[in-house]
Amino acid sequence: MTTLTARWFRCPRPLPRAALRLFCLPYAGAGAGVFHPWPAALAPGVEVVGVQLPGRENRIVEPAEIDLTELATAVADAAASDSRPYALYGHSLGARLGFEVIRSLRRTGAPLPVRLYAGAARAPHLSGSDTFDGLSRVSDDELVARVVAGGGVPEAVAGEPELLELLLPTLRADFAWLDDYVYQPEPPLPVPITAFAGTLDRAVSTEQMAAWEQHTTAGFVLHHIDGGHFFLQDRLPDLVSLLSADLMAAGGEL
Repeated sequence: MTTLTARWFRCPRPLPRAALRLFCLPYAGAGAGVFHPWPAALAPGVEVVGVQLPGRENRIVEPAEIDLTELATAVADAAASDSRPYALYGHSLGARLGFEVIRSLRRTGAPLPVRLYAGAARAPHLSGSDTFDGLSRVSDDELVARVVAGGGVPEAVAGEPELLELLLPTLRADFAWLDDYVYQPEPPLPVPITAFAGTLDRAVSTEQMAAWEQHTTAGFVLHHIDGGHFFLQDRLPDLVSLLSADLMAAGGEL
């Protein structure tokens, strides 16, 4: 990878002989570190690569604004530098980013992933009725109150006012990207989509997750996980079990 590309990615456990790579896009306010436990839990044939958005962790000195074009270019360069197939997992904000990255890759003729995994995010064509809509335009106090009430930050963070204050600039930038997002109709993706819905998610309904089916011509599966918006942490064994089985199936289809 080039220096420009490398700063976008963190690979907690390099597995150069793994059959597949899984690029993971985090939820609002989070960095690639949330995926550090995944390599130990996923099937050994999968190499986990966390996507490091600007303004967090080792990129903390950078403005937190998301540049989708630069992100898509980084993913395209990373895919081109390695002949192995890859998949994308995005959680909440990350799912919307992953969807738009794949559409950008298709427009430029870059290699596409073998799967898009969307966790805890309403389908991109749906607007309104989201617990987190408009958060970039409210006061800091209201932003924090609504995010906490909607289950939009992990419980360990919600109970720490100092941590929330540190997260505010990144949260505001991430929600600004979501608030400014305007869905533009394009043909459905030629990439299978697997969606994961938390049965206790207060922010995203099962119906909103099921609507992802409209965005693929290659097959759709919806899984239900007994957890809230952050089932990727609260129910990690359940999630990675489903992911491992599907990724191994994807590898066998190639």
